[in-house]
Amino acid sequence: MLSVPMRTAAFRMSTPLRLRLIRSTPIIATCQTRNISSQDVFKISETAANASELPPLPTPPVPGLSLDELMASGESVLEELGLWSWWKPSSYFRWALEGMHVHLDLPWWLTIVAATLTLRALLVGVPVMSQKLVAKQSMYRKEMNEFRDRIDEARKENNQLLQQQILLEQRDFLRSKDIRLGRQFLVMAANGAVFATQFFAIKKMIAVNYPGLSTGGILWFTDLTATDPYYALPFISAATMALVTKVGIEMGTSADQMPPIMRAFMSYGLPVVIFGVSSQFATGLCVYWTASNAVSLIYAGAFKVDAIRKIFGIPPVVPPPPSTAQKSAFSQVLKSYKDNKSIPPSIADLRQRDATSFKKAGRGKPIT
Repeated sequence: MLSVPMRTAAFRMSTPLRLRLIRSTPIIATCQTRNISSQDVFKISETAANASELPPLPTPPVPGLSLDELMASGESVLEELGLWSWWKPSSYFRWALEGMHVHLDLPWWLTIVAATLTLRALLVGVPVMSQKLVAKQSMYRKEMNEFRDRIDEARKENNQLLQQQILLEQRDFLRSKDIRLGRQFLVMAANGAVFATQFFAIKKMIAVNYPGLSTGGILWFTDLTATDPYYALPFISAATMALVTKVGIEMGTSADQMPPIMRAFMSYGLPVVIFGVSSQFATGLCVYWTASNAVSLIYAGAFKVDAIRKIFGIPPVVPPPPSTAQKSAFSQVLKSYKDNKSIPPSIADLRQRDATSFKKAGRGKPIT
């Protein structure tokens, strides 16, 4: 056995110098803490910080007025209900509706009627343009009917080249008489824009339940946000629309100048569609629709007076000859359908039928 001094010497020879230094160095464990005061951070003493004046507390905002209080004070509530956008024409119509209701103290049903009358009166140039188109087309009714008959005869013979030639002749004739069918689309687009502006303005006010609309009606429709339980307003809207279509105040052409299929749809199909659609609308929209159609009928009656036509520079309408009285729209549509069925197929039609039959035979099941 090795003695203690010899083992110590052996350990020193086998242990590296770095570990020996670490083991021989005494470890002094000290835990020191230091608190940071406001003087170290802000260079001021705590007594001075407490002595300095703190800023006053912000005052809470004044509570806003309710919708009823805003309306009682004459303020607009369109922004609070999300009904105002500077780039939408319907917002300005809502602003006009609200102003008339508040400042003129009108009930809501009368407000809708008065606003519709006012806007249509400001846009009187649209029906004036429509009547000028109707009058100009009536002057050349005979020539237009001749072109239509020639086109029908060419269609019966299945002569595509002759149809194109007649259409070119008709186009040149209309240009020489300054009759532009594009103006009819302009009149229809203008009327559609006015209708859409008023319609969507009122519809959105009904959707958000604008204050007062639920009690702003009259007679049997006291609630303008509910549908008509008796379907009276939808029926009145459809009937007045049929009369408006007949006089042609909204489209730049009268019913007797329309093609048979279009005249049949406008005279019979469109009122049925309007009745079915308006029966699902709130009575506020039906009130507007009826008022708008009533204005159109008033225009149609006023423009029959020669003095009013002279004021607006509208030429007189040439009535159709009594010998060429038109048949009913249904009879003309039925006759046109029979004539089209009797037309022999063209070579292009026969080729198309053969190609279709060949494809069906190739895709069908094999014959067993």
